[in-house]
Amino acid sequence: MSVAFFAVAVIVAIWSAVKSEVIRRELVNSFPPQFQDYDMSRYALHTYALAPSTSLPLQAEYMKTLYGWCAAVLSGSLGFFAAGNVAFGCFVLVGFFWSTYQTFKSRNTYRKNCALAVNEVGKG
Repeated sequence: MSVAFFAVAVIVAIWSAVKSEVIRRELVNSFPPQFQDYDMSRYALHTYALAPSTSLPLQAEYMKTLYGWCAAVLSGSLGFFAAGNVAFGCFVLVGFFWSTYQTFKSRNTYRKNCALAVNEVGKG
C-alpha cells in the first residue's frame, strides 16, 4: 500500500513541478530585470504569479499547482505511515500542514484578486 501512496506523491509532484515551470516561463518576461534569470525567477514566481496584474486564468493554474504540492506531500506522509515509518510520516505530515497553511493564504490572495477584477469590470 505504501508504494501506491509514494507513486501518487511522485506523479503529482512531477505534474506540479512541470506546471510551475510552464507558469514561470509565461511570467518571467514580466518580472523586474533582477528576477529574470533562472535562479532568481524561481524565488519571485510566487509573488508575481499572484500579483493583481497577472491574468486570473494563470493565477488559477498556479493555485492548482499549489493544491497539487499539498496532495503530493500528504500522499508522501501517508506512504511513510503505511510503510511503518511513523517518525518520517509525522515529519512529512508537519510539512503538509505548513504547505496547506501557505496554500490557503495564497488562496485568499487569489480570491482578493478575483474580487478586484469583478469590481474593475463593474466600474467599466
